Amino acid sequence: MEVHQGDIIVVDAESHAGREMGGHNVVEGNIRRHFLVVSRYEYNRRSNLVCGLAITHKYDDSPFRFPIADFESGTNGDALLLQLLTYDFVARNGKIIGHIHDEGQLNRIIKQVSNIFSKEIG
Repeated sequence: MEVHQGDIIVVDAESHAGREMGGHNVVEGNIRRHFLVVSRYEYNRRSNLVCGLAITHKYDDSPFRFPIADFESGTNGDALLLQLLTYDFVARNGKIIGHIHDEGQLNRIIKQVSNIFSKEIG
């Protein structure tokens, strides 16, 4: 599995339950969701899992969102810093569609996520 930190992926995100992010409709065929991979390559390769941030399709001014734009993949919206989710990349029919090429931007996103969760856990 060749999924790297900073890759933009799509996975089959259904089914969901309770308070999980959802709203997709199997009948309409929109069950796939965009994510920004924040887990490192070695973790992804060894576990066949990816940890990623859900990406919305719109921008909103919030300290818990980070704007993402990747014109090659057509991804344009916000990475939701509080929506760190883990998916089985293979079982969820994952596909890499883009990558964050700005290393500084990727590092800022990962630092913000780390700060948020270290405050919540610690």
